[in-house]
Amino acid sequence: MSARNDVLAEAAALLHDMAPHEVLLWSGAGLSVEGPTSLPGGPDLTRRVFDAFFEDGALARVLTYHQVVGLHTSPLCALDTTLPTARLPRLETALDAAARARSEAFPDTFDILDDVRNAVPNRLHHFAARHIALGGRHTTANFDTCVERAYELQHDETVPPDAVHHFHGSFADSPDGKDLGATLSRIESGFPPREADTLTGLLRRHRAVIVIGYSGSDYFDVDRMVAALAPNGLQGLRVLWVMHANHRAHVPEAPPVPLQSLLRAAGADVHVVCGPTDALLTEIARGWGLPPLAAPRPRSPQEPHLVVTAAERHRATFLLYRALGMHREVGRLLRSGGTGADDPVELRSVRSQLLWEAGAWNSLRRMWWRAPADEPDQHTRNERIGACLWAQGRLLPAWWWLNGQRAAVEGNPQAAYALEETISRVVEHMHRTPDLRAIGRRLLERIPSDPPVVTASGDDDHDRHEAAFRALTDVRDSLDALRRGAPRAHDDHARESTTWFRESGDLQGMLSYRHRALRDAYGSGETEPSDAELRERYDELRTANLFLGSPAGAYRTVLLPGAHRVYRLHEFVFGLMALQYGWWHRFRLLAWYLPRRLRHWSTTRRRGVAGVPGEPDHVTRGRAR
Repeated sequence: MSARNDVLAEAAALLHDMAPHEVLLWSGAGLSVEGPTSLPGGPDLTRRVFDAFFEDGALARVLTYHQVVGLHTSPLCALDTTLPTARLPRLETALDAAARARSEAFPDTFDILDDVRNAVPNRLHHFAARHIALGGRHTTANFDTCVERAYELQHDETVPPDAVHHFHGSFADSPDGKDLGATLSRIESGFPPREADTLTGLLRRHRAVIVIGYSGSDYFDVDRMVAALAPNGLQGLRVLWVMHANHRAHVPEAPPVPLQSLLRAAGADVHVVCGPTDALLTEIARGWGLPPLAAPRPRSPQEPHLVVTAAERHRATFLLYRALGMHREVGRLLRSGGTGADDPVELRSVRSQLLWEAGAWNSLRRMWWRAPADEPDQHTRNERIGACLWAQGRLLPAWWWLNGQRAAVEGNPQAAYALEETISRVVEHMHRTPDLRAIGRRLLERIPSDPPVVTASGDDDHDRHEAAFRALTDVRDSLDALRRGAPRAHDDHARESTTWFRESGDLQGMLSYRHRALRDAYGSGETEPSDAELRERYDELRTANLFLGSPAGAYRTVLLPGAHRVYRLHEFVFGLMALQYGWWHRFRLLAWYLPRRLRHWSTTRRRGVAGVPGEPDHVTRGRAR
């Protein structure tokens, strides 16, 4: 027997003592790629969406930004020699922007998935249908109903109730597509409790799960559902996960997909095999007494054709760049064709975000001060004026202004949420500032420990709500640490939020929490990096922010802890002058920096080490609204 068959036979043997009804089949888009189904895999579908809805060159621009900020994808199987490349944007993020840009044409936007609606089953679907006939169950991320159609073709009757579960919905239940888990606004809040209970129940009622054609990239719902399980929540469950590859079958040294590690943490016995899916299913079919898989049929892909106007493409591209935090591109599109919508409130919001990321806080405060106080965004106006004062280091005026707005936001939970986050940041900043520390300690007692619970009012609010929740939770963690006089209890919060924003595609949010993660890691007891290593980390963050179009993010790196070790005086002063800080705040920061820089210079000189550029710690940047 060949080495390839040895690995596959050993994998299939993991199920030798289990009947088909004891095994759950879990599938993803890879199940429907073979002919005659011929549907696109995830990456091809993402490219299709970009070709259909966005301006020419949009995907290439996004990939360039991903390359600069360090978003890469690497082969999942060790024998795959493909080099790492810039990661494609998330399909759901792209579809979300397209659907919002064509709101009047919605749900016609989902005609881009017409071939999914009308797909016919292939040999892998027929295997799944035979498994169901033996009492098995099937759960899938796919929107197509190919498994159900294969069962109907084999048995001339509809599939048994609940035999197939679509955890992201299917076109059978949502013909217009609007209820599918195909957009970020539909999935980013995780599964509804009933769906999570259903899927968890499926896992617990079976002795084993076979995962085929599934990338495991459902960070927002599947990953979070499994991560919430108790350490023994899936005790006794065996998972056989097949990572499809056309090369020799092998077992990877470590789980290449985060979900596999989460399943193990929940007590499941996870086995991962890289190799041909059909060969493994043939081994399993033999053990269950099923006929072998038929020969593969050629693919005959069909690309749906949609009519999308130039204005709709501009609007979709604009919304996508905003969602991704690509401020440089947002500014370019704003100058060339506006927002693509006649909405003065949105235009003001866009300009506010660009000025914030430019560090032009005086200009931004004047813009909001001149905005009519009775506009729909009046609460944003009031919060942004206070946020500008905070960013400039004018902390007492910021506190007085923001505290005075509390009464105005009563009865408006979303506005209160944003206001409380900024007030909390002002108090945190005071507590870390020597000349205001005593005041900060007294005000700290007025800040509650638990963030308020606010629900989004509609799909468009979900991304803002989740980002606001993470920002407020983050600053409340810091305030709790200040109360205890100890390091932050949730020292991994910044890493978790970095991952959340990375998965959603929000590059600016990702960099903001990368800034926080660097701050939390410094002096945390881990091995202290050398001056050169620290300089490299901080320069990478600065370069990425500059490329996005965020000088504010770039030049605040001189305020990170330990930066006095790596930034020289002229670099520090340049960072202070490049952004619109208040003059007293500039003096305050310089007074913080100089003695530390001199001590570091003196120490390195005594040791005979040449000085390297550096700087001090400061408050983490607030997320622009």
